[in-house]
Amino acid sequence: MPTANAGGVDLYYESVGEGTPLILHGHGHLGWMIYQVPYFSQFYRVIVFDRRGTGRSADPPGPWSAADLALDVRNLMDTLGIDKAIVGGASLGGVISSQFGLDYPDRALALIVGHTIPHVWPLGVQWAYDQIALAERGEPVVVRQPRSYEWEPEGPPTVAEDFPTTLTGRYLATLDRGLGNRDALMKMLRVLTDWDLRPRYPELQRLEVPALVIVGGNEPQKTIELSYEWHQQYKISEFAILPNTHHGATLENPIGWNAAVHGFLTRHGL
Repeated sequence: MPTANAGGVDLYYESVGEGTPLILHGHGHLGWMIYQVPYFSQFYRVIVFDRRGTGRSADPPGPWSAADLALDVRNLMDTLGIDKAIVGGASLGGVISSQFGLDYPDRALALIVGHTIPHVWPLGVQWAYDQIALAERGEPVVVRQPRSYEWEPEGPPTVAEDFPTTLTGRYLATLDRGLGNRDALMKMLRVLTDWDLRPRYPELQRLEVPALVIVGGNEPQKTIELSYEWHQQYKISEFAILPNTHHGATLENPIGWNAAVHGFLTRHGL
């Protein structure tokens, strides 16, 4: 079983293909295995892994921070003998990718910052605490995204309403893509309640690493607005909105997502 001791945290990983390392991450590795690994492994060495607290990776005590999760990526690279890599993620993986680029800029060839925000707006913080309460009760979490405005009755779904009934959705339901047990899930959600990159904007403006900030057109309006704000802070950046796409873009719109990411990497000589 391919498990790497990443600075004392055992992380389950898979490596497919050859060439420039491309690390894709977020939660469990299985979400990438259907659409991203087969495509990108034609051009890169693709590495995916189970984030701490998910799948077959270790679940160290909390609290966790975005810096802890970025350090896991760096330690995984060290264990695998990887000096530099393209580091990309979606959702929490986008948060971690951005943190990685700031904390370890000499280890990043490019960053993919997908489907997340540089800081959480008040209704987003409320949403995170609501999700923690759901996790404590053992109920499903992250089914819908945060509201952008008080007048909204609820936020948009994480994927299109009918996605679970599609062939892909039904297949995904057979895979263990959970966000971890109750305690791990709460530790992960608390990372988001404390997330605020604004104090480090000056560092982003000096960062010599190209970044793609990507978001779905059907994500919360605040996610779209703050993603654009994020893009504007990077010294070298591109911004992409995938039309008719929700938060779960890598599965819901894999052709569009893969094309946007690969096009960005190609334009930057990677």
